[in-house]
Amino acid sequence: MRYGPDFLSAALLALALCSPVLANEPVGHGDPAPDWTGFYFGAALATPQGDNFWSVTTLADHDLVPDRWDGEAAMLTLGHDWQRGRLTFGASLSVGHGAITATPANGLYLTCVSCDTRVSKLVSLRGRAGIVSGETLFFASGGFARAHVEATNVGGLVPVNHAKLSGWTAGLGMEHRIGDTLTLALSYDHVDLGALDLSAYVPLTKTDITFGLMQVGMNLRW
Repeated sequence: MRYGPDFLSAALLALALCSPVLANEPVGHGDPAPDWTGFYFGAALATPQGDNFWSVTTLADHDLVPDRWDGEAAMLTLGHDWQRGRLTFGASLSVGHGAITATPANGLYLTCVSCDTRVSKLVSLRGRAGIVSGETLFFASGGFARAHVEATNVGGLVPVNHAKLSGWTAGLGMEHRIGDTLTLALSYDHVDLGALDLSAYVPLTKTDITFGLMQVGMNLRW
Protein backbone atom coordinates (compact mmCIF):
# COMPACT_ATOMS: atom_id res chain seq x y z
CA MET A 1 0.00 0.00 0.00
CA ARG A 2 1.29 3.46 -0.90
CA TYR A 3 0.35 6.21 1.53
CA GLY A 4 -0.13 9.76 0.31
CA PRO A 5 1.59 12.86 1.71
CA ASP A 6 -1.49 13.91 3.70
CA PHE A 7 -1.53 10.65 5.65
CA LEU A 8 2.20 10.66 6.28
CA SER A 9 2.38 14.27 7.35
CA ALA A 10 -0.67 13.81 9.60
CA ALA A 11 0.90 10.76 11.25
CA LEU A 12 4.16 12.55 11.96
CA LEU A 13 2.27 15.63 13.15
CA ALA A 14 0.33 13.46 15.61
CA LEU A 15 3.59 12.06 16.95
CA ALA A 16 5.02 15.54 17.32
CA LEU A 17 1.91 16.80 19.13
CA CYS A 18 1.97 13.83 21.48
CA SER A 19 5.67 14.25 22.29
CA PRO A 20 5.23 16.92 25.00
CA VAL A 21 3.02 14.47 26.90
CA LEU A 22 5.40 11.60 26.30
CA ALA A 23 8.34 13.75 27.34
CA ASN A 24 6.89 14.04 30.85
CA GLU A 25 7.12 10.27 31.32
CA PRO A 26 10.17 9.05 33.23
CA VAL A 27 12.89 7.41 31.21
CA GLY A 28 13.08 4.69 33.81
CA HIS A 29 14.44 4.36 37.35
CA GLY A 30 15.15 8.08 37.51
CA ASP A 31 17.62 7.98 34.61
CA PRO A 32 18.13 11.31 32.79
CA ALA A 33 17.04 11.68 29.19
CA PRO A 34 19.63 10.38 26.68
CA ASP A 35 22.02 13.07 25.48
CA TRP A 36 21.57 13.87 21.77
CA THR A 37 24.28 16.52 21.69
CA GLY A 38 26.91 15.94 19.02
CA PHE A 39 27.56 15.34 15.34
CA TYR A 40 25.80 12.72 13.24
CA PHE A 41 26.14 11.27 9.76
CA GLY A 42 23.13 9.63 8.14
CA ALA A 43 22.13 7.70 5.04
CA ALA A 44 18.50 7.38 3.98
CA LEU A 45 16.40 6.19 1.08
CA ALA A 46 13.97 8.87 -0.09
CA THR A 47 10.84 8.12 -2.13
CA PRO A 48 8.65 10.88 -3.61
CA GLN A 49 4.99 11.68 -3.00
CA GLY A 50 2.64 13.91 -4.97
CA ASP A 51 1.92 14.80 -8.62
CA ASN A 52 3.46 16.89 -11.40
CA PHE A 53 1.82 18.45 -14.45
CA TRP A 54 2.52 21.07 -17.13
CA SER A 55 0.14 24.03 -17.47
CA VAL A 56 -0.47 27.22 -19.46
CA THR A 57 -0.37 30.02 -16.90
CA THR A 58 -2.97 32.28 -18.60
CA LEU A 59 -5.61 29.70 -19.53
CA ALA A 60 -7.83 27.60 -17.29
CA ASP A 61 -7.94 23.84 -17.85
CA HIS A 62 -5.01 23.95 -20.30
CA ASP A 63 -3.03 21.35 -18.38
CA LEU A 64 -1.49 18.00 -19.06
CA VAL A 65 -2.96 15.18 -17.01
CA PRO A 66 -0.92 14.94 -13.76
CA ASP A 67 1.43 12.04 -13.14
CA ARG A 68 2.77 10.83 -9.81
CA TRP A 69 6.39 11.44 -8.99
CA ASP A 70 8.37 8.21 -9.15
CA GLY A 71 11.93 7.05 -8.49
CA GLU A 72 14.14 7.27 -5.43
CA ALA A 73 17.21 9.03 -4.13
CA ALA A 74 19.90 8.19 -1.59
CA MET A 75 20.23 11.07 0.88
CA LEU A 76 23.47 11.64 2.81
CA THR A 77 23.26 14.00 5.79
CA LEU A 78 25.80 15.61 8.09
CA GLY A 79 24.43 17.46 11.10
CA HIS A 80 24.85 18.53 14.68
CA ASP A 81 22.38 18.71 17.57
CA TRP A 82 22.48 20.47 20.92
CA GLN A 83 20.34 19.46 23.89
CA ARG A 84 18.96 21.48 26.80
CA GLY A 85 16.97 19.28 29.13
CA ARG A 86 14.58 17.40 26.87
CA LEU A 87 14.67 20.05 24.14
CA THR A 88 17.03 19.81 21.17
CA PHE A 89 17.98 22.11 18.34
CA GLY A 90 20.44 21.72 15.49
CA ALA A 91 21.33 22.07 11.82
CA SER A 92 22.07 19.68 8.96
CA LEU A 93 23.25 19.57 5.35
CA SER A 94 21.80 16.87 3.06
CA VAL A 95 22.92 15.86 -0.44
CA GLY A 96 20.91 13.55 -2.69
CA HIS A 97 22.11 11.05 -5.26
CA GLY A 98 19.51 9.79 -7.74
CA ALA A 99 16.47 11.33 -9.40
CA ILE A 100 12.70 11.48 -9.24
CA THR A 101 10.63 11.78 -12.42
CA ALA A 102 7.07 12.32 -13.61
CA THR A 103 5.50 11.85 -17.06
CA PRO A 104 2.36 13.99 -17.48
CA ALA A 105 -0.07 12.67 -20.09
CA ASN A 106 -1.95 14.46 -22.88
CA GLY A 107 -4.54 16.97 -21.76
CA LEU A 108 -7.62 18.44 -23.38
CA TYR A 109 -5.72 21.25 -25.12
CA LEU A 110 -2.05 20.29 -24.70
CA THR A 111 -0.42 17.24 -26.20
CA CYS A 112 3.08 15.84 -26.07
CA VAL A 113 4.94 12.65 -26.85
CA SER A 114 6.13 11.36 -23.48
CA CYS A 115 6.82 14.64 -21.68
CA ASP A 116 9.09 14.15 -18.66
CA THR A 117 9.98 16.20 -15.59
CA ARG A 118 13.16 15.16 -13.76
CA VAL A 119 14.56 16.39 -10.45
CA SER A 120 18.11 15.45 -9.40
CA LYS A 121 21.03 16.61 -7.25
CA LEU A 122 18.80 17.74 -4.40
CA VAL A 123 20.62 19.67 -1.66
CA SER A 124 19.08 21.05 1.53
CA LEU A 125 20.36 23.11 4.45
CA ARG A 126 17.97 22.89 7.40
CA GLY A 127 17.55 23.83 11.00
CA ARG A 128 15.56 21.61 13.33
CA ALA A 129 14.10 21.57 16.81
CA GLY A 130 12.87 18.59 18.77
CA ILE A 131 11.92 16.99 22.05
CA VAL A 132 13.25 13.79 23.60
CA SER A 133 10.96 11.04 24.89
CA GLY A 134 12.85 8.07 26.28
CA GLU A 135 15.06 6.70 23.51
CA THR A 136 13.19 8.64 20.81
CA LEU A 137 13.69 12.14 19.45
CA PHE A 138 10.73 13.85 17.72
CA PHE A 139 11.60 16.87 15.60
CA ALA A 140 10.44 19.47 13.09
CA SER A 141 12.80 20.85 10.47
CA GLY A 142 12.87 23.49 7.76
CA GLY A 143 15.20 25.47 5.54
CA PHE A 144 16.70 25.97 2.08
CA ALA A 145 16.49 23.49 -0.82
CA ARG A 146 18.07 23.44 -4.28
CA ALA A 147 18.03 20.92 -7.14
CA HIS A 148 18.61 20.47 -10.86
CA VAL A 149 15.31 20.28 -12.78
CA GLU A 150 14.96 19.19 -16.41
CA ALA A 151 11.93 18.98 -18.72
CA THR A 152 12.00 17.00 -21.97
CA ASN A 153 9.68 15.84 -24.75
CA VAL A 154 9.63 12.75 -27.00
CA GLY A 155 10.84 10.42 -24.28
CA GLY A 156 13.82 12.57 -23.32
CA LEU A 157 15.06 13.15 -26.88
CA VAL A 158 13.90 16.77 -27.16
CA PRO A 159 15.03 19.10 -24.35
CA VAL A 160 12.51 21.76 -23.31
CA ASN A 161 14.31 23.52 -20.45
CA HIS A 162 16.59 22.87 -17.51
CA ALA A 163 17.66 24.97 -14.55
CA LYS A 164 18.91 24.89 -10.98
CA LEU A 165 15.93 25.89 -8.89
CA SER A 166 16.01 27.07 -5.28
CA GLY A 167 13.18 26.97 -2.75
CA TRP A 168 12.29 25.72 0.69
CA THR A 169 11.63 22.53 2.58
CA ALA A 170 9.87 21.71 5.85
CA GLY A 171 9.02 18.48 7.57
CA LEU A 172 8.54 16.29 10.63
CA GLY A 173 10.43 13.24 11.75
CA MET A 174 11.70 11.00 14.51
CA GLU A 175 14.87 9.15 15.50
CA HIS A 176 15.03 6.12 17.75
CA ARG A 177 18.20 4.85 19.40
CA ILE A 178 19.12 1.22 18.66
CA GLY A 179 22.57 1.44 20.22
CA ASP A 180 25.03 3.83 21.80
CA THR A 181 25.83 5.47 18.46
CA LEU A 182 23.18 4.21 16.01
CA THR A 183 19.65 5.50 15.44
CA LEU A 184 16.83 4.62 13.08
CA ALA A 185 15.38 7.72 11.38
CA LEU A 186 12.00 8.38 9.74
CA SER A 187 10.87 11.70 8.27
CA TYR A 188 8.46 13.30 5.84
CA ASP A 189 9.53 16.54 4.10
CA HIS A 190 7.67 18.85 1.76
CA VAL A 191 9.87 20.45 -0.92
CA ASP A 192 8.86 23.51 -2.99
CA LEU A 193 11.34 24.61 -5.68
CA GLY A 194 9.06 27.07 -7.47
CA ALA A 195 8.31 26.70 -11.18
CA LEU A 196 10.29 25.72 -14.28
CA ASP A 197 9.53 27.77 -17.41
CA LEU A 198 8.41 25.62 -20.38
CA SER A 199 7.83 28.36 -22.99
CA ALA A 200 10.02 26.47 -25.47
CA TYR A 201 7.28 23.81 -25.47
CA VAL A 202 4.22 26.07 -25.57
CA PRO A 203 4.34 29.84 -24.82
CA LEU A 204 3.51 30.76 -21.20
CA THR A 205 3.73 27.14 -20.05
CA LYS A 206 5.33 26.11 -16.75
CA THR A 207 5.49 23.27 -14.28
CA ASP A 208 5.45 23.67 -10.51
CA ILE A 209 8.17 21.62 -8.83
CA THR A 210 6.68 20.56 -5.51
CA PHE A 211 6.77 17.11 -3.95
CA GLY A 212 6.98 15.22 -0.70
CA LEU A 213 9.87 13.00 0.36
CA MET A 214 9.43 10.04 2.67
CA GLN A 215 12.84 9.15 4.12
CA VAL A 216 13.86 6.05 6.05
CA GLY A 217 17.46 5.54 7.13
CA MET A 218 20.07 5.28 9.85
CA ASN A 219 22.31 7.81 11.60
CA LEU A 220 25.72 7.32 13.16
CA ARG A 221 26.19 9.68 16.12
CA TRP A 222 29.31 10.72 17.95
